[in-house]
Amino acid sequence: MNDSSPLGEARRERIVALARDLIRCKSLAGEERGVAGVVARAMTALGYDEVKADALGNVVGRLRPNAPSSEGALLFDSHMDTVAVAGHWTKDPFGGEVSDGRIWGRGACDMKGALAASLCAAAFAKQDGRLRRNVLVCASVNEEQIEGLALAEVLDAYRPAYVVICESTALRLNIGGRGRAEVFITAEGVPAHASDPSRGVNALKHMARLIAALQDWQPPCDADLGPGILEPTEIISDPFPSVSVLPARCRVRADRRLLVGEGVDDVIAPIQEAIARLQREDPTFNARAEVDAGSITTYTGVTRSALKFMPAWKFDAEHPFARMARAALSEAPIGYYRFCTNAARSAGMLGIPTIGFGPGLETDAHIADESLSLDQLFGAAEGYYRLASL
Repeated sequence: MNDSSPLGEARRERIVALARDLIRCKSLAGEERGVAGVVARAMTALGYDEVKADALGNVVGRLRPNAPSSEGALLFDSHMDTVAVAGHWTKDPFGGEVSDGRIWGRGACDMKGALAASLCAAAFAKQDGRLRRNVLVCASVNEEQIEGLALAEVLDAYRPAYVVICESTALRLNIGGRGRAEVFITAEGVPAHASDPSRGVNALKHMARLIAALQDWQPPCDADLGPGILEPTEIISDPFPSVSVLPARCRVRADRRLLVGEGVDDVIAPIQEAIARLQREDPTFNARAEVDAGSITTYTGVTRSALKFMPAWKFDAEHPFARMARAALSEAPIGYYRFCTNAARSAGMLGIPTIGFGPGLETDAHIADESLSLDQLFGAAEGYYRLASL
């Protein structure tokens, strides 16, 4: 950090200490209670004017400017939940070790480092008398399951004018991101003894033909967001296990990455077209596709359900909020998320002016020996300080 940085040594140490405390708490989706407690205590200690946990367990801290303001509120969002620990680790995934200029552990990059940085930096801006508007810092739940569903509770309650998603951008200013849909494709067959398959219809073989046919689909492509991917991620036959029996049903889960303007019909149509072609070739072919309906259950015991369809979003670089943010971030380069974030709700569904800005690389999320560069952590904190001062 240079001499003009708002982060002195003591402030940097406080950010690292909080990030380590967060990493040391295991917090799979639906199990974030311990991390929520750390967040609430940190907000109180840093002088937040209001600290609340809502019915779902999202923790929101409010910082008010010293003088009354008519400016709309700015909300920083980071999710508290992480994916499970998997693979071979050489570091304690819940140790919060600091070495080699990095902080290590599950959630360091995705996204407890960003949570610590935004929580502290916004409070520092308040302490320095820099706030011109209400600033909200949200630690949200269950994002790893259905992006934006839990954050909707916060957006409805506080109605911020602007949102900053703190997911990793390598300190770029992201002004868009792909969405995501989960699609179930089901092939129906007729059971028969495997010794005489001609008496039945093998649903597994039909599914294999359908997957092969979908390889010919040419996805739409956006110059900024990339292609609208359709990728099978899971296959299940029924009965399972199946010994000497043709499967009567086969189901595939597919991951569809969405582009701006795509709706449910745009997702289903190319799959249905492939099914129709196969049915013309083979009257026994029977399959269907649908976007999955899912639910989350939070650590408070509340359940919310929604279609697993999280739309893409994109703002023009000349949008007033994007211009303000870029000026605050010293002309940070423009970027776009290739994965889905809580912005699917704030920007994709509600149209709230939203940017993404966070420490670390997208590719460092969900890996063994997850870590975050301290330079990125402090760079993000300085950026959050300046954004909170808008």
